Amino acid sequence: MQPAGTSPAGRNGTQRLSWSRREPPLPAAAVAATGTALGPLRDATLARPPEHELRAIGGDDWLVVLGNDLPWADGAVYLGWDSGILVPTTATPSLPVALLRGALPSAGLVVLLPDQVLLSDAPVWAVDPTLLAGG
Repeated sequence: MQPAGTSPAGRNGTQRLSWSRREPPLPAAAVAATGTALGPLRDATLARPPEHELRAIGGDDWLVVLGNDLPWADGAVYLGWDSGILVPTTATPSLPVALLRGALPSAGLVVLLPDQVLLSDAPVWAVDPTLLAGG
């Protein structure tokens, strides 16, 4: 998964994508962390017993964990599905998510955050403590 830059509506000097509070929130399907939240989310994910069947994908500076009983980490962003994209559960972009999905490059997994877009065609794997602890 790689950052795809700023929000889609912020390209080429056009209107920057703004966000507002979503009511009611989406059901949480994933949690994402970058920056200082990355280590705590990695640790919380590793502390979960295998029966939680979490799946994860990540890089040097980010982690996305998917599952039903998600770990908690201060500063992490909980995500829900909207039109095939993972978006913050408590925020909605100023443009319809389905429209944004059509404007984004094709990818198997798309995570739309207020400050960046993450795209990946890599598979989302069951949490492997050896690999996750090494990140």
